[in-house]
Formats: sequence, structure tokens, C-alpha cells
Amino acid sequence: MSQYCILIHYHELALKKDNKSWFEKIFQKNVRQHLGSLPFKNINTYASRVFIYGIDDKKWDLYKNKLKNVMGLKNATLMQKIDADLEKIKLIAKELINNIKFDSFRITTKRQDKSFKFTSHEINQIIGTEVQAISKKSVSLKNPSLNLIIEIVRGQAFTGYDKVEGYGGLPNGTCETAISLLSSGIDSPVASFQILKRGVKIIYAHFHSAPATNKQSIDNCKQITEVLSKFQPNSTLYIYPILNLQKIIMDKINDKFWMIMFRRAMIKLSCMLADEHKAKALITGENIGQVSSQTLSNIHAISSSSNLPILRPLAGHTKEEIINLANEIGTYEYSIAPHQDCCSFFLPLHPELKADMIQIERMESKINFDNIYEEIILKREVYKT
Repeated sequence: MSQYCILIHYHELALKKDNKSWFEKIFQKNVRQHLGSLPFKNINTYASRVFIYGIDDKKWDLYKNKLKNVMGLKNATLMQKIDADLEKIKLIAKELINNIKFDSFRITTKRQDKSFKFTSHEINQIIGTEVQAISKKSVSLKNPSLNLIIEIVRGQAFTGYDKVEGYGGLPNGTCETAISLLSSGIDSPVASFQILKRGVKIIYAHFHSAPATNKQSIDNCKQITEVLSKFQPNSTLYIYPILNLQKIIMDKINDKFWMIMFRRAMIKLSCMLADEHKAKALITGENIGQVSSQTLSNIHAISSSSNLPILRPLAGHTKEEIINLANEIGTYEYSIAPHQDCCSFFLPLHPELKADMIQIERMESKINFDNIYEEIILKREVYKT
């Protein structure tokens, strides 16, 4: 008698050596957290695979939607588990194809258990012949409408066909913490997602100019954080009111430097937040040359205000590539919702394109920012998902 289970292949964890078990434990914990209230009895890890037992196979679509967002997951397949016996595998294969509509097929076997007397190639041939005789369908190795998957692991055979692909990478929480400067635009949510794939725990920081601007950017960022929480449950967003700071900058600094000075202040506040959480880096959605503040000279001028490394995963991406990723992860519809950005709202007609660091530091010395930063931090809002 067969038993339903889910078989997971992880991604880069397979390349780890001495600390592989540590990564596996965190990955398994994350799988449990993502499954939430979905039924399962236990999760086991062996032979570089993760197995979820005691599931409800009728809720497979729900499991798929949860598991595909677990960072580090390469793929997950609904399987039927039996003893590794060729005749039993034939019976399961027959049962499966009788319930599926398909035009062509292939058999894909992985034999982890080398004591099983048939090789992967032999199993493919034997089961393929059986399936073809029953279904009268053709074999297609490159583009089959049905890929019947068989894995022989420790004296057991796992057979299934419905596989969901994950995003790969490393399990969330296996690296350290970073602060992501999250606007309500398209780029920074995608940048955050790219770093989440590297196992980094992210805390989000959003800056707004209300009441000079409307509060839509705040609402959009909360929704974006909710979406990103599919990949990192229990996320935190810090929301900073910086209008008074901007007014002081606009009063004392030449208008063509406003954008650079705004960004430097945001970096400073983000570094202070990083100190609170022992974060080791900042993340931005900057893309070289996309806007005036993202020329190489201006990026250098803005970066110099940070005492932490700044990660820019989208620096070399095209806008089309970024939009495609935003659509894929589900942030795009919130990023294009109408809002007023705290920086572009005050964008001068002729912003500086090649900032000089000596000039920037001289202008910045005219303002005592410390008290302003303290006031902003006291007024910030904390939003948790």
C-alpha cells in the first residue's frame, strides 16, 4: 500500500560540506513555518532530500503555493511512497497515468540507493515500455506533457509527476541581517527579494514626506512588505517621517544637491537602524544611470555616508528585467499604484549629476543632523507582518 508524501530537493545546500547539517536544520524549520496550518505529521531529512509525511494529498495545490516560496528549495513533488520493488512501481505508474490526460511522456529516475538491482536507465526503459503499452502515447525526452518521476532512496521508491519549482538559493536565516531601504517603487522590492534568496534576514525601512505628500506610499510599502513576507515570514517595516529634515536641507542647501542630501540622510538613518539590530549591510534598489541620483559619482557621494557595505543587486539589470521579476514575485501591482515619492516630489529641474565629495561634506557640515535624526527615530512607526 502506498503512502503520500512530499519530496523536496534543496538547492545550494547540497554543495555544503562540514556545516551542511546546520543548513538542513534551518531549512527544515523554515519549511515547517511556511506550511503553517496545513496538515503534516513529520519532516525528515536524509540522502540530501527532505520528506514531508502525513500530508493531505487533496490539498496539494495549497502545499505547492506555500513551498515554492521557501528560500533554498529547488523543487517539491507530490509522491507515492512504496517499497523499492519494480512490480509495485509498475502498479503505481499505471494508477497515475489512468488519472492523467497527456499527449507525450518521459520517465525520469534517480537511483540514490545503488543496491537496487536495476539502474536508472533500466528503470526508465521498463516503466516507459509499460506506460506506452497502456497509454499508446509517444515518448518525448525534451518536451513531454507528462514527466513521471521515480526516485529510489534507501530501499523505498517514490513516484509522482506534479512538481513545483522553487527559487533556489539559501534558506532564510542562514546568513546575517541587513536593512533594506524600501520605497514603494518597482526596484527596491525586487532588490530585497534577490537578497532574501541569499539567506539574509531583512528588516525594511521606508521614508516618507507626509503630510506634504499623501500617505499612499506608506500603504503601498505595507502591502509590498506583506508580499515579501511570503518569502520571509514575520517581517518588520520601520516607517520614518523625514519631511522636517527635507525642509531644513531645502532651506540651507543648493537645490541641485537636494536629492543627494536626502539619500545620504536616509542612509545614515538606516545605519542607525542597523546598529539597533546588529545588521551587517544595507540593501538598495539602485540601478546605474536610471535616475540622476544613480550616476556613479552620485552613488559614490551617497555611499560615503554609510559605515556599512551597501548591496545593490539590481545595479546592472535592465528595467525590463526588473519589471519581469516584480511581476513574478507579486510586488509589481503595488509598486505601480499611484503614490508620491518622498524624493521625486522635491526633485529640482536640474539635479547634480557628478557630485564632488568635498563640496558635499562642506555643505553637510552646515547642518546639525544629530538632533534631527533623534526626533525622526522617536516619531517612526513600526509595522509587523
